[in-house]
Amino acid sequence: MRTVLPSRLRFRTGRGVLAVVAAIAVAAVAAGTLPAAARAAGNGRAPAAISGHDFVARLDAARRLAEADAAHPSPQAMDAVRRAVGLPLDVVVAGGVVHLHGDDLLAGLGGTTAGDFHRADDHLSAMEDAAKAALAAQAPDPQKMGAALQGAFQGITTQPSVFERIRHDIWVFIVGIWQRLTHAVNRVPLPRGLLLLVLLGGVAGVLVVLIRRLRYVVPERKARGAGAGKQVRTDWDRLAREAMARGDLAGAVRARYGALLAALAARGIVPDKPSLTAGECRRAVAGDLPDLYPAVAKATTIFESVMYGRAPATAGEVDTLAAAERSVKAR
Repeated sequence: MRTVLPSRLRFRTGRGVLAVVAAIAVAAVAAGTLPAAARAAGNGRAPAAISGHDFVARLDAARRLAEADAAHPSPQAMDAVRRAVGLPLDVVVAGGVVHLHGDDLLAGLGGTTAGDFHRADDHLSAMEDAAKAALAAQAPDPQKMGAALQGAFQGITTQPSVFERIRHDIWVFIVGIWQRLTHAVNRVPLPRGLLLLVLLGGVAGVLVVLIRRLRYVVPERKARGAGAGKQVRTDWDRLAREAMARGDLAGAVRARYGALLAALAARGIVPDKPSLTAGECRRAVAGDLPDLYPAVAKATTIFESVMYGRAPATAGEVDTLAAAERSVKAR
């Protein structure tokens, strides 16, 4: 699965550091720090660039400020939290510069309730964790990324099936007949009511013939659908335990991530489909379960880092994904 960087991310770097810049961009998206629109090139002067470690320090200071101000909320205190982060700004990464624009979530918090500051605290904590992970991340392994892409697109086809092509051709045939009949009716000197009855009878006869011809195919498709409905769902917990037993930490991370998606799908937060991306998962949780967003964001960031070869899996990260799954199930 190819990582598509948001249009507000603007690079001022060479090809040699593209992989590292992409790593911090993915981590920033995981925490929700990059909005969707792009900054126009040459539109005003950019702020002075800071290092990645300075950016982490800013997030930590802003988080502590939000935690302290929850006891006495005010719009002015929330403005101070936003100023502590200092967005928009440029972050230097391995000789290149990544531009981070304003944060929509922080900008939308009024600061009139303690809940606003608690939410800002959780959001900044997730941003800080993602920024630290981006600084520690390794450049993606092309071979592992290729294998991951091949696995992601396995079983997915963009070509219509034979039945879908047949259905389309039948519809085109029926529409063609309808147009020819209506054109012929307009030239026949008979009452329109009678002509309409004759026309509808002809169309009904064609449909009956087509349905009789297709009914030998439809039961076969129904049988396949019924068989698919009886398939046993994947036991992700068992797969995770087996992977841990044989020392396959990456396999355990993959299984725990599958269990997390299954728990979210069971509650209607995300659709149950194999093409769901980690970014789509984060956006769905941020909208429907904002209090669980930090845990899910951290879990999906771990999954992406391990699957794309940016960092090796650890037993602690497997436990982090399992904890996120338990949090979803507890809701």
